[in-house]
Amino acid sequence: MATSEEHGAPRGAAEGNRPDWAIITPDARMRPLFDVVDEVIVAAEQAVEAVADTEDHFVRSDSYVLARGINGVKSARLLISAGHWEHATALARQLFELLVNMEHFGSFGDRVEAQKLYTGFGLLQFFLAEFRRIEFEKGRGRPGGSPWELSVKDYLENHCAEFKLPPRADGVVRWRSSWSGKTIRALAESSPDPMRVPQYELLFSAWSEQTHATPGVFANDLFLQYEEEVIAEALAEIEGIPPEFIPPIGGAARREVQTLSMATVLFMQLWQQLPNVNQPGSRWPDWLERIKDFAGGKGLPIAE
Repeated sequence: MATSEEHGAPRGAAEGNRPDWAIITPDARMRPLFDVVDEVIVAAEQAVEAVADTEDHFVRSDSYVLARGINGVKSARLLISAGHWEHATALARQLFELLVNMEHFGSFGDRVEAQKLYTGFGLLQFFLAEFRRIEFEKGRGRPGGSPWELSVKDYLENHCAEFKLPPRADGVVRWRSSWSGKTIRALAESSPDPMRVPQYELLFSAWSEQTHATPGVFANDLFLQYEEEVIAEALAEIEGIPPEFIPPIGGAARREVQTLSMATVLFMQLWQQLPNVNQPGSRWPDWLERIKDFAGGKGLPIAE
């Protein structure tokens, strides 16, 4: 596929011509990072638009995955621009799951077979979700037996045999929990990128309390606030600091840098796993270098 550079400079790159979603972060110290993120998003949107009219199933599938990733990065950007880095960790986690799944997808010698499995499991998940929704509504007193309910039951009974497991002792049907037959940790461990396991540990262990809003989030907030107060008190004791001095990034702002940087890098690496959409070409190493330069020393676990 051609690179997205052939489609011209990123829209919104010039000041005053930014997309609607590209609100400027209230923390001016992070503007260089947001500029890179915006360039990545715009270029990825152009790659999706370039194949919008395709009838090729594989191109369309890759564009759907890329579009999902774009929405994840956009959402993380908006949350972090509003100071809600802890909620954006769930989006970084989702991008990680997409990435390791697409890495596994690419490991198949036959992408047609991989696509069949991936799409088939997606349909299974859809019909299982519909079945559970219908059962929930029936439990709330709504009538059952609709034509759609019968269609859902028919699909689950007569399709997706490759995902069925031996039934439980009480006869209840069991299903595989993933299209690949692997957990996210197993996918991370089988990834060709050695950083996947450390990234997994960060997202699913160190940051897990943020995703699940456990009591640990409140202790974390207290320590981040304390860190910011220590920096402010230290600066206040220094004489002769010019008014234009920009204080160092610390506390919650440092977590914002970590989260948005990681989400963006994971998205960029996801994009690389989608060969049927335009790739960013020479802009990729430039983006990565700028992110690493900005996030250096702030605890960002990304591949070298």
